Amino acid sequence: MATFATISDIQDYEPDILNYGIQNFEDALTESQADVERYLRIHWWPSQQIGKFDITIIGLNSEMNSELLTPSQFTRATVYHALGYYIYPRLSKFEPEMDIFQVKLDYYKKMFAEEIDLVLRDGVEYDLDDDGNITDSEKVPQHFLRLRR
Repeated sequence: MATFATISDIQDYEPDILNYGIQNFEDALTESQADVERYLRIHWWPSQQIGKFDITIIGLNSEMNSELLTPSQFTRATVYHALGYYIYPRLSKFEPEMDIFQVKLDYYKKMFAEEIDLVLRDGVEYDLDDDGNITDSEKVPQHFLRLRR
């Protein structure tokens, strides 16, 4: 399985992250990648399937294959998600006076929401025919100004 982000990607945004006593964030990155994939299954995949067939087909229940996604497209979103939902909550004491980690986790949660929205608007790169090549037709943004039922 291709990984969306690595610890060095986290260090690009937070260079001092390893100075707080936690040296391994692989579990946070794995969980964040799973959360990003789940977000795509909920918010993007159904509209992609409707756009592909342009009608509702009863019984159409194909599952999104995360191996066909372009991992680099989700690096920033995965890093933001890991920092906002897994890494900084571990470091925060959650006291009434907000510490720096609480401020940063709020910031990265907002940045994740903005980034994943931008990815969806720009068009998710999904190699539908599994030929190793992303064509323009395989990078279609969500439908806008269209009645969805």
